Amino acid sequence: MAIVTQIRVCRIGACSAPVPIPLHRQGVCLTHHLDEIFTRVSAVQERCQQGESPDSRTVSWLGQQGDLAVTLLSGDGATPSEERTRLLELLLCLANLHECLRRRTDNTAELKPQSR
Repeated sequence: MAIVTQIRVCRIGACSAPVPIPLHRQGVCLTHHLDEIFTRVSAVQERCQQGESPDSRTVSWLGQQGDLAVTLLSGDGATPSEERTRLLELLLCLANLHECLRRRTDNTAELKPQSR
């Protein structure tokens, strides 16, 4: 009995990179997925610096991306070095964004009048 393994390739343009199993639903390779994540994280960071907080869906999505990065980094080592570097960079960006949001929340709490 032969076992057939289906290898999916990225749906973006002429990219023929394989799609990691955790990204099958999105249908994109890790490089293209990371490009999208970094674009969205950058936009959230920009809004955070302007005093805006992300909505709960965005916060949830960001958490999922952090979880994905950890899952891919803890895998069997099949992730190329360049992609591992970008995954670590993503975790650092998410940590910085989390700190920005925490500071903003702390500052907002300090500005609220105290009840007496």
